[in-house]
Amino acid sequence: MKTRIPFSFLPLRILRKISSPFSGIANKISRSFPSLSFYIKQSELALSSQDYIAMSLAASFFFFLVMFTFFSVVFFLSIGGAFALALFISFIVTCFTFSQQLLHPRLVAGRRIKDIERNLLPALQDILVQLNSGIPLFTIMTNISQENYGMLSKEFFHAVTQINAGLPQIDVLDDLAGKNPSP
Repeated sequence: MKTRIPFSFLPLRILRKISSPFSGIANKISRSFPSLSFYIKQSELALSSQDYIAMSLAASFFFFLVMFTFFSVVFFLSIGGAFALALFISFIVTCFTFSQQLLHPRLVAGRRIKDIERNLLPALQDILVQLNSGIPLFTIMTNISQENYGMLSKEFFHAVTQINAGLPQIDVLDDLAGKNPSP
């Protein structure tokens, strides 16, 4: 899955470069959200929880600057000042967007769960029919990976690829069950 930070005005490569000053704060925040690393793993984001939080903090900082500039200009033109009000509103909006950024991996994992579970019953029926026909399990997994079962087919494709690479089938299936967000 493509890594992205919601509400970010900056491209991901720039966020990676400028997020290092936020690493200390991100480390402290990540202790308050231990489940974030779990959701990041289930969302298949290629980041650690500290890196994701640091990049979210960097994105939020620049979001705050944009919002403060916008509200300062709006209030200057309409009221004739009120920088404190612009600062307060910008801070509130930025806190809201930062909380949305922290919830984003959970939302992505939830979408994956819905997609997998929507296709699970038809795929299991297909597996049962093929098993009763005497088709080997690896061939069934290959067939499911080539069918149109959405995210479930992609998961089976990753499993088949790992088995073809030489990993034991039981280990691959165990890893598939562990990293999969669907219960």
